[in-house]
Amino acid sequence: MKCKEIKIGQLKFANPVFGASGCVGHGYELQDYTDISRVGALSMKTVTYDPRIGNKPPRICEVPNGMMTSIGLQNPGAKKYIEEYLPEIKKVMRPDQIIISVGGNDNEDYLRTVDMFLETCTEDDIAAIELNGACPNVKHGGGVMSASADAMYELIKVVKKHTDIPLIGKMNTNFQNFCDVAKGIEAAGAEAVYLVSTPMGLRIDIKRRKPMIGNVVAPVNGPAVFPQSVLKTWNVYKSVNIPVIASGGIYTAEDAVEIMMAGAAAVGIGSAQFINPNAMNEILAGLVQFCDDNGIDSFVELTGSAQI
Repeated sequence: MKCKEIKIGQLKFANPVFGASGCVGHGYELQDYTDISRVGALSMKTVTYDPRIGNKPPRICEVPNGMMTSIGLQNPGAKKYIEEYLPEIKKVMRPDQIIISVGGNDNEDYLRTVDMFLETCTEDDIAAIELNGACPNVKHGGGVMSASADAMYELIKVVKKHTDIPLIGKMNTNFQNFCDVAKGIEAAGAEAVYLVSTPMGLRIDIKRRKPMIGNVVAPVNGPAVFPQSVLKTWNVYKSVNIPVIASGGIYTAEDAVEIMMAGAAAVGIGSAQFINPNAMNEILAGLVQFCDDNGIDSFVELTGSAQI
């Protein structure tokens, strides 16, 4: 393969295989299990201005061909994150691999967190800031942002005025207007739209006669949702002109090829990492092999190639 490198707007990454926020921790936890240096990028676990304890347990349960998770953006808060976690992240990852994921209750809350990072981070320290409007496990901000194109537009515009660090708008696709939301992210000047395809579900413990998840409902992850991820990626790719980063049930190299053909410029590997900590690198190796076997010189040739 002649070129593994990809461009996401003004950003350059070594390859299109990313680790999805929440599923790869802070990156450095994986260093004993996989070669982090080979991965295109990792979205760090989402951080908020104030510490969050997350949702009440149980937070995880298995479902056929997948799992349900309801963590609720548990994190130590921006101050502790920057003082204790960020230095460890920088020790094991290149700046072009580091995507800081930020959450909040409203625009001001997101901005406070971003501003705190800007006191210690520049474009030379991290690749991008991911504005997480995708998490469906919180009552304010987070996934609620994904319900409104105006909300995502305003969030990105507000933050963009404060920094030259590239922004990625992260949204879930649980609302019928998801293509309009993606257009709002594009109009606000984000480098890319990051799609999270995790429909909400409910499982009941029939012995206890209670929901299996403490928060009652939770997003479904894993191979079970992959066909939906492909469809949502297909539709958003046709709706916007900025790159699409897609996630949701990508477990194999073949999955990555398929969703890139639907329109993804890069793929976020999430719950597959829980089963196999080396999943990202195995998927990358398979992607490269597919391209070599089919005379494909660049990953760019895959993106949207199945569109009709």
